[in-house]
Amino acid sequence: MCRIGLGNLIRIGFRVSDHILKQQEIERSRTAAEQARLQAEASREKAIEETASYHRTQLEDQIARDSVAVECPNCGATGNRIRRNSTGFCNFCGTAIQIGSDGMAFLADPIAKTKALTEEDIKRKTGKV
Repeated sequence: MCRIGLGNLIRIGFRVSDHILKQQEIERSRTAAEQARLQAEASREKAIEETASYHRTQLEDQIARDSVAVECPNCGATGNRIRRNSTGFCNFCGTAIQIGSDGMAFLADPIAKTKALTEEDIKRKTGKV
């Protein structure tokens, strides 16, 4: 029969307690590290989203500066926005409208209309509409 003295039993108890405390400390460290990693990932995703939003806003501003609201010379429909120095189409009747660098709108000549139709067809086929 093995006899363990009270002093040895107390030392074993302290060692077990120390071991449990160290394991708890390790678990707290792991939890804190995981929380820090998740917060860093969330911050990174938020920064990416804000950057994309900023670039989208800049692009929208650029388009607004480069395009003009025009009334269709054929049907009089409003709400058409077409970039300067390009040819677009009336949203209502489909008439080709050419915009000069000064922002003046006029019916597009047949060559400009064909070119604009071809560009729109390419955009549609490549999915860049």
